[in-house]
Parts: sequence; structure tokens; C-alpha cells
Amino acid sequence: MQSIKLRSRVDADGILRLEVPVELANLELDLVVVYQPVELVTLDAQEQEDLPLIKLSLQDSMAFVESLLNPPSPSPKMRLAALEYKRSMGF
Repeated sequence: MQSIKLRSRVDADGILRLEVPVELANLELDLVVVYQPVELVTLDAQEQEDLPLIKLSLQDSMAFVESLLNPPSPSPKMRLAALEYKRSMGF
């Protein structure tokens, strides 16, 4: 038996939708749900004003979106880190 921690929201229709790691695809699972309501954190106007604002040029905005839509392949070091993480999480 393994455990993973997920955070999800129950929609207005009362249905809880879970996104689980891809490694669990096509497996039959028994789930135990322990719930704890989470207090929604909202910032007041002053706190919002205190947040730094980042303004990007059109070129920088386009580069940012391009990197999200077409990310570079992970480096060997990143692949190794991902494998170590999966191993530590029991995947």
C-alpha cells in the first residue's frame, strides 16, 4: 500500500475529480478518502498592491508562451533528478 497526497476541489455537482500520476493509469485502485476543508486564502487590496508586477515586452511575452507550449527536452541531469524523485516516492 502506498499513499500520495492530492488536493482537489469538489465541484458544485458534488463530484470530486482527481488527477493522479500517469503511472497509475489502467490500474484498479482501492481509495480511502480523508478530507479536510482548506481555507481559501484571499489577498486584500493592500496585499495585492504590495505584490511585484512584472511587465513583459511583446517579444518576451511571446517567448514565454512559446516556452510553455513547446518546452525544451529535459537534460540528462533533469532526467536523473526525475528518476530519483520517482524512486523516493515509490513509483
